Amino acid sequence: MTLRLKLVLLGLATLVLPWQGCRYAREMESALRESEQQALATMARTLAASLRGHTDLLYRGALAPGAEGSGPYDLHPLLLPTAPFVDGYADEWPRVPSAWHTVSHGARSLRLLLGVHDRMLYLLLEIHDPQVVFDAPDADPLDSSGFGDRLWLGYQDPQGSEHQVFIATTGPGPVRARRIEAREYGRLVALDEPRIEGAWRLMPGGYRVELRVPLSLLGARLGVQVDDRDTLGGTADSYGTLDPDTLATRGWLIAAAPELSPYLAQFIEPGLRLTVATAAGQPLASVDELALPVDPGNDRGILARLYRRLMERPSDRRLVAVTTPILDATGRQRIGALQVLQNPDRWIALRDRALTRLLNVTLVTSACAFAAMLAFAAWLAWRLGRLRRASESALTREGLVTSFPDTTAADELGDVARSFATLLARLAEYTSYLRTLAGKLAHEIRTPLTIVRSSLENLESEGSSAAAQTYIARAREGSERLSAILLAMGAATRVEEAIASAERSRFDLRALLGTAVESYRTAFAERRFEAEVPGEPLWIEGAPELVMQMLDKLIDNAVDFSPPGATISLRLSALAGAALIEVDNPGPTLPRELRGRLFESLWQSRQGRDSRPHFGLGLYIVRLIAEFHGGRALAGDLPDGSGARFSVYLAR
Repeated sequence: MTLRLKLVLLGLATLVLPWQGCRYAREMESALRESEQQALATMARTLAASLRGHTDLLYRGALAPGAEGSGPYDLHPLLLPTAPFVDGYADEWPRVPSAWHTVSHGARSLRLLLGVHDRMLYLLLEIHDPQVVFDAPDADPLDSSGFGDRLWLGYQDPQGSEHQVFIATTGPGPVRARRIEAREYGRLVALDEPRIEGAWRLMPGGYRVELRVPLSLLGARLGVQVDDRDTLGGTADSYGTLDPDTLATRGWLIAAAPELSPYLAQFIEPGLRLTVATAAGQPLASVDELALPVDPGNDRGILARLYRRLMERPSDRRLVAVTTPILDATGRQRIGALQVLQNPDRWIALRDRALTRLLNVTLVTSACAFAAMLAFAAWLAWRLGRLRRASESALTREGLVTSFPDTTAADELGDVARSFATLLARLAEYTSYLRTLAGKLAHEIRTPLTIVRSSLENLESEGSSAAAQTYIARAREGSERLSAILLAMGAATRVEEAIASAERSRFDLRALLGTAVESYRTAFAERRFEAEVPGEPLWIEGAPELVMQMLDKLIDNAVDFSPPGATISLRLSALAGAALIEVDNPGPTLPRELRGRLFESLWQSRQGRDSRPHFGLGLYIVRLIAEFHGGRALAGDLPDGSGARFSVYLAR
């Protein structure tokens, strides 16, 4: 059992709730219930009278009289409690079978469900089509030869003008909405409509499309049409709620006018819900404050709700609803309906107030003690959790030591934190020393090495015996090897400095890779190089000279671990938001226990392969350059086990 749970159980043991006096508060409830119901009915009649004849205040656009949902092409959106995620799935949509609008066309059909939430119109379309045809990837939006199945969205804007937007895609996933506009000389163009978002998903027997459209785009009319094709570029078989020839809207969008919700909000009070519906009962707009407390005075809060839960009956929570028709200007035709819904908090407020005063005396001390224990348990658990997380992540991948929290606290946990901080500070000093050791050694050795090399040059110029020349040659070879060691030791430091001062530019990664491969074929004639690149330029933002240096390190590593005559393969591919470079080289596979450390500084696994010095900095430099470009470097074996594969992701 955790420390927090123990403290919570101890706090609960102090809560002893008295039951005396619960009947007293109920006597006032019955007297208030009837008067509240009468006041609610009066309010509903008054508000309905203020909406009498105001069709323009109820419905969007110039809705024809008597057309409130009477036509076969009219669309009724639901009032959604939450906004569905536009991903092509119907999980977040309410299960209301009667709200679906169905258009049948032989063996095919269109099922349409609309919803409104927070100034957005959502459409869920299910098209039953046994033969789904997507657009060609390179299809011109106005060239029918590459057309597949399409959806058309026709609507009137608030000024009454007709617009058509088509939805098409080359495969499942996000879709693009494009608006057809006529330019000079009747030329048609397809323009992106970024305000309309959507997703296309396949389903058994057809496909599903989910769209989100700002209500500010729409006026009084709306319709959809399906262009069904059995083959790519074939003749479309069109059906839906639009005119199939002109794509003109034929139905009304039975949705609330933008001014309706603000108008209802003027009359809303805590504990009420005002709903306006069409004459057929379809909800148009709703203003809801049912959940807000309405208890008068200073007695509302946690205690009042707790006491109410202890003594309330099921009938106490029953909502009271009053529905009143909204008539036209003549008072003869019904153009809508108003429903006022009220929670019962109003007539039980006095009961709760009296009950709160009665029980507060006996409960306030226990409640305060419980709250203090609960807060202390949460605070203590939070501090312990911080210390645990800090200790687990104290050492980063680069060996840097992070700071430790809670070192200023004046209690036992503070003592523990300070002890850890002292230990980590010493580790940080040692880690910093190790990270800078190579640069310091290179700096200290460079001057003596220069003296040795100049001395050897002077000895060579002096006359000496053949045996002496042999020793001089060996000394010169050793000095050259020391020089190579110094160069390798300072490589990582120079790369870090180059990365810090590198300037980013936009360049074609495909062209850079092609140039590099040609250079490698010349430099490493004993190896063969193959390159796979995309057919189009691949542009990224970064430093081309650093990318070239990263490729040099990867190829140098591949050459070292591959036999003469081997084929080294380079591949470049474009991913979503990233470019992927892969280098495959035949040879030994990677030791499984070393894969997680290949890209660390000063780590190398070469075992006597050649006489050159290796400090394990090549792949470390590859990782630094990849991270500078917002990517990462990975290593693994080839699928057939014939060698190793190094992969580098660069952000686009």
